[in-house]
Amino acid sequence: MQLFSILPIILIFAPLALLLSFTPYLTRETISFGVTVSQYNYYTPILRKLRSTFATVSLIGNGMIILVCLYFLRSANEDATAMITGVSTMIFIVYWTALHILFHFKMKKIKGTLTTVEAPQRVKIDTTFRQNKLTYSNYWFLIHMAIIVAIAIISILNYKALPNVIPIKYDLQGHVTSSVPKTYLSVLAINLVQLGIIALMMLVNWSIKSSKQQLTTSNPGQFATENIQFRRKWSLFTLVTGLLLTILFAFIQINMFVPNLVLLTAISFITPVVIVLGVVWLSLTGRQGGGKIRNQQEDHERSKEQPVNDDDHWKLGFIYFNANDPSLTIEKRYGIGWTINFARPLSWVLLLFIIAIVVISIVLSQ
Repeated sequence: MQLFSILPIILIFAPLALLLSFTPYLTRETISFGVTVSQYNYYTPILRKLRSTFATVSLIGNGMIILVCLYFLRSANEDATAMITGVSTMIFIVYWTALHILFHFKMKKIKGTLTTVEAPQRVKIDTTFRQNKLTYSNYWFLIHMAIIVAIAIISILNYKALPNVIPIKYDLQGHVTSSVPKTYLSVLAINLVQLGIIALMMLVNWSIKSSKQQLTTSNPGQFATENIQFRRKWSLFTLVTGLLLTILFAFIQINMFVPNLVLLTAISFITPVVIVLGVVWLSLTGRQGGGKIRNQQEDHERSKEQPVNDDDHWKLGFIYFNANDPSLTIEKRYGIGWTINFARPLSWVLLLFIIAIVVISIVLSQ
């Protein structure tokens, strides 16, 4: 079994499997499997057991997928490795999604048995929220752009030094597996991919800033402070991720002129691992929207009041569809991050834009 076939599974798949298995513990304390509950009910024994069962079943299932993947990888060649990894990824995603939907409907049935406070629904909001600095400025991406421009200029100045056929892919033994004729497009294609990545990261950073402000039934000041901290840490992560990917592709482009397969392989492996571990670490250090994962409050201190109930607008607990909401982006109800309001036509334009960037980047990098 090739070492570089095993390590991505262990260092990327395994941390993601762990994170996804414990996702119910990372959501807001007023959300259980995509269903609105009171903070008090979130900590009742029945919902604690439901989260524990999900984590156990998820870990067992994901563990089996990883073990089967490793079994088939033990003697696979490079082409077979790519296919096995791709199929395992799809099974991984389908299994987790199906598991979430199953527990979402279980939660909907349980909700009817939970105790709630019959009172007019009240919400509190910090009206100064938008006056705060919610994210880091997109101007920070000028650093990324400067790197891209510098590498593009170096590539153009050294264009004549390149061979007529440029190697672009290598196997694990260092043999060339794919090459393209030398043209300005083939040499600068990586720069176009970098620009696409930066455009995507800028869009993500913008969505974090413009995302709909969440409502609370108590302590709006603390609620807003925690949400601001949450947005800023993920905004910073977006900037750092964009920079790491920009540097990675810069090394790939430089490798055309000064081949160093060992260094390129190391950087190509380390970069995605660092990004994935960063996601896991940030997710495990705070709940969705802000706040501590371990709540030390006593049961009698937790609110029994039902929070804002917009369950009807969340299809299957994770798809937001609300034609009356002008917001384009909103915090995910299940998991960490942001999603779009699928009822807004402009949101579909943004989604298609993201898909186009990904597809074009894949085509240019072939």
